Amino acid sequence: MMAVRAMTAGGPASLSRFRGALVAAVLGDCVGGEFEGAEEVPMERVLQHLNSLDETKGTGNLDYSDDTAMARCVVRSILAHAGYDERDMAHRFAKEYGESPDRGYGTGVVHVLKKLSSSHLSDVYQPARDQFNGRGSFGNGGAMRAAPFALAFPKLADVRRFARLGAMLTHSCSLGYNGAVLQALAVHLSLQGALDLPQQFISRLITEMEDVESDDMSRKDARILKEAEKPFCDRLHRVRDLMDRSKVSIEEVISELGNGIAALHSVPTAIFCVLHCLEPRECLPENYGGLERTIAYSLALGGDTDTIACMAGAIAGAHYGIEAIPQSWINCCEGAEDADVTAERLHVLYHQSPRGGGSGTEEPTREDASKCQSGRSNGTKKKARTE
Repeated sequence: MMAVRAMTAGGPASLSRFRGALVAAVLGDCVGGEFEGAEEVPMERVLQHLNSLDETKGTGNLDYSDDTAMARCVVRSILAHAGYDERDMAHRFAKEYGESPDRGYGTGVVHVLKKLSSSHLSDVYQPARDQFNGRGSFGNGGAMRAAPFALAFPKLADVRRFARLGAMLTHSCSLGYNGAVLQALAVHLSLQGALDLPQQFISRLITEMEDVESDDMSRKDARILKEAEKPFCDRLHRVRDLMDRSKVSIEEVISELGNGIAALHSVPTAIFCVLHCLEPRECLPENYGGLERTIAYSLALGGDTDTIACMAGAIAGAHYGIEAIPQSWINCCEGAEDADVTAERLHVLYHQSPRGGGSGTEEPTREDASKCQSGRSNGTKKKARTE
């Protein structure tokens, strides 16, 4: 794959990239809701849906889901404390759910959020550890809200650390919180302009995840769930193999990477969508830029379309910048204007002296990984409310 340079995003960690990342994440969530849970989504339907955004009158008529609702909590908590504070973030999650419960939250995470609302809770990580008889969740609910960690902390080590901790508030299985780490790392690297060299980008992600998945807990979870020894590394190698093919069908992408609610079956998929759409594709309009191609392709995969498009949008937005997003698309999405405003505040925080923040400097403990149960996911969406 050729090196591709973003023309309008500015230099590394520019304001345009920050705005692009947060706004495109909201956009992917909002436009993706149309096809969530669909097994087959013809590209013609996707393009018809996206083209209709140009004709839609009024603003904010496409509602965001729990993806954006929880990401907004992450942003506001980080800004309020200039860093990570697990108790504040947990209470914001619970309060947001209490005020607006009809955003498509899965049944599993609802149980966690209700417990997090208790003022008597001493350990905010405990409800997630108790999920599914102590087995924990490996859904993509932590990953869908991980992008703000990359926009708040300039140091890669901090991005890894706090993305993991933030995900563990609802996802105690390593295949859940490691997915959040991977998503945050992808946004972090994109923010630095790493997608200008796609092969180096994917190689760097593989290197980072080799380290992330080297701990005993991750290895145990992988064995119990009958996955590769390092599941996310395995999926990223598949991403690289798909990048090297001259032609790849949507069926092949779904077969190799997945399109479901598990973090393992959606985060690498979102990353592939971005990489695949760096160059023009025959199935997509010639007048589409890279970000538009990424969103359209994400929707055509079907499955958990809003979350995959949300995650792909964050990565692509950090690469192309705010200028790449059609204003008509922005106008149609609830929460897009708020995301644009908060992106500027995160940009200021990012360029200040790095701060860890909060009491989240200590790693939470977790019960034995053998309790992580296959098939259980707090990432359950509107299409599958029951476990």
